[in-house]
Amino acid sequence: MRVFRIAKKQYLKDLSGEGSRLFGGRWNKKGMAMLYFSDSLSTSLLEVLVHMDFKHLTNDFGYIEIEIPDALIDTRLKLKNLDENWRDNPPKSSTITLGTEFIKTNKKLALKVPCAILPMASNILINPRHKDIAKLKIIKVADLDIDSRLVLSTGL
Repeated sequence: MRVFRIAKKQYLKDLSGEGSRLFGGRWNKKGMAMLYFSDSLSTSLLEVLVHMDFKHLTNDFGYIEIEIPDALIDTRLKLKNLDENWRDNPPKSSTITLGTEFIKTNKKLALKVPCAILPMASNILINPRHKDIAKLKIIKVADLDIDSRLVLSTGL
C-alpha cells in the first residue's frame, strides 16, 4: 500500500514519530511515538488543513510517499467497532487508547483507521519502533504544489 504524509520539508524523512510523541493525537497519547500517514495525498491535505490555518501552509511544506508491504498493515478496524463519538474534538480517550494499545502490542507495523474528517478515507498509523520499520520504502519526496485557487478561496 502506498501512503502519504505532508510536513515541513525538513521533517519529511523523519520517521521517528517524535512530533506525535511530544504532543499526542487522536490515536496516541502523549509520550507514545506514532507516524500518521493517509491513503491519498488529498486526504493528507485535508488532515493538514483541519489542523492549521491555510496561510501557514507555505513553500516550506512537501510530501512523502512511502510503500508499506500489505502484510504488515492491520486492516481489521472498522467504523462499526468505534464509539459513536470517535470523531469528537478534542479526541476521546477511546481512540487514544486504541492507537496506544496498537503501539504497545507491537504486532503489526501499521494500523488502518478511518479518517475523522472523511470516514470513507483512511489514515495509516505506523509504529516507528516496530521491528519491520526498515521495510518501509520511500517512493517519493516532493514539494507540495497546491493550486492557487485554493489559496484565493480562503480570502488570504
